[in-house]
Amino acid sequence: GFAKRNLRWGLLPPLSGAYDNDFWNDCMGSPIRSEIWACLAPASPRLAVRFAFEDAIVDHAGGEGVWGEMFNAALESIVFVKRDLNEALDLALAFIPQDCQIARAINDTCKWWSELKDWLKVRERIAEKYWHREPTHAPQNLAFTVLGLLASDGDFGKAITTAVNCGQDTDCTGATAGSIMGILLGEVSKKWAEPLGETIATNLSWGGIRNIVPLPDVRVLTDEVVAAAQRILAWHGAPVRIADAPTDLTDLPEDWLKPDDGIYELWERNRYPWRIDFALNAVQVSVDYKGLPTVNPEVAKTVTIWLRNREPIPLSITLVWDVPSDWRVEPMRSSVTLPAKGIVGINANIFAPVRLPQTQTIWCYIRVQDRPAEVAVPITLIGERRWLVRSNNGDWRTEWLPESQLPLERWFGGKPSVVEAKIWVWSPRRQRIVVGFPCNAAFKLEFNGLEVLNAHQPDYLVKPGQQGPASHYAQVEMKQGWNEVNLRIERHDKPVDAYLVFTDPSDLHKHLTDLVLTQSP
Repeated sequence: GFAKRNLRWGLLPPLSGAYDNDFWNDCMGSPIRSEIWACLAPASPRLAVRFAFEDAIVDHAGGEGVWGEMFNAALESIVFVKRDLNEALDLALAFIPQDCQIARAINDTCKWWSELKDWLKVRERIAEKYWHREPTHAPQNLAFTVLGLLASDGDFGKAITTAVNCGQDTDCTGATAGSIMGILLGEVSKKWAEPLGETIATNLSWGGIRNIVPLPDVRVLTDEVVAAAQRILAWHGAPVRIADAPTDLTDLPEDWLKPDDGIYELWERNRYPWRIDFALNAVQVSVDYKGLPTVNPEVAKTVTIWLRNREPIPLSITLVWDVPSDWRVEPMRSSVTLPAKGIVGINANIFAPVRLPQTQTIWCYIRVQDRPAEVAVPITLIGERRWLVRSNNGDWRTEWLPESQLPLERWFGGKPSVVEAKIWVWSPRRQRIVVGFPCNAAFKLEFNGLEVLNAHQPDYLVKPGQQGPASHYAQVEMKQGWNEVNLRIERHDKPVDAYLVFTDPSDLHKHLTDLVLTQSP
């Protein structure tokens, strides 16, 4: 949900997946999407992993979810030609950093399985070391999937049931274990296939997925995927072709199933997701946000425009900024000579107005001397939320918060006390919405002077969005214009956390993007 909101605000990947998304980017939303990339690039894990990476950073950038999708795609691509599961696992692990939690969990699972040969005992070990209260947290679930494969004895049903019986995000673990076994075995037995049939069910009818024409059955889908894979493999010059003849691997290069040096670029992009790259004709442009893509009127936002010369001759380049009249950039214009094959970074300080919008896209024009028409790259900035806060009936102070999470422990100083906080929300129209305050402290929330929430669940795992208990969410009527949210939060003896979220009241709980939380009347 947060990534889709970020995209609607104008943030491009990887920022769309990293901003305001620290909780969900370690989860299973992206690893479960890996299979299609392996099927589009069978026996070509370098391609499958790059596709998986570009997919995952849309909504999981900076987190374990990216490593999970990369690993799954690598393993699924590799098992098209490697039948030895242990060998395939070793090859797939080379595509993710060995210090990430997912690599550690998988390595431990393989080690424990070789020692114990008992899936229940191995599951206990996984739970002891990698258990997370959030069922979709990726490291534990990747470990459960691998355990299902290791314990399967080559049996499709045993792989699925073992993975599912480990618990947690079972629709993901069972599906991925099943897909890998399907590739290894080449087909699914009638025992499993006949009860399910071959038709494809979607949630298109109620809007869960949109803008597609659903295919009638899995055979038609398979034919389309194979046709697309043939085009992709040929386009990228892969030494692999799909044919009706028996598989022949004699001409497959020995290192084709291993990562090349390009993998390090992907690792770095996930470890530092605050840069967006634009490939122009003569110049590669990278916008480095140097952290969160947010701004407030009291502090300049510094970005760096990195220019990489693709050509063997120097280039004369001018940067010109195009911003609204009440915004300012220093310097508004910069000129630089870019050495042949060289890299130059240019800093720019962006100053936002007092009447700060919720989101603003400004443009940096890149003019290359004696080259065709200039091009522009977008820089989207999110306005920080303007809160008024006071502790223990003290003086009110202004706090600019860059994300929907409230820094309660800082406000409380780590001690039992009471904090009051208020924020103004401007709406372009009258609308029915859901206001949510997932929080594990005792709190009361007033909306336009009416108390709509009053709860205290100290053992609640606080997570953003609509996944919390009903006592933390209320449907309210938002006025056109200004609306006021008042909070009274009481900390007892445990650390506390909270988010303030606004969504529509539909089953999809879409995050609202037309509200303004950056100003006051």
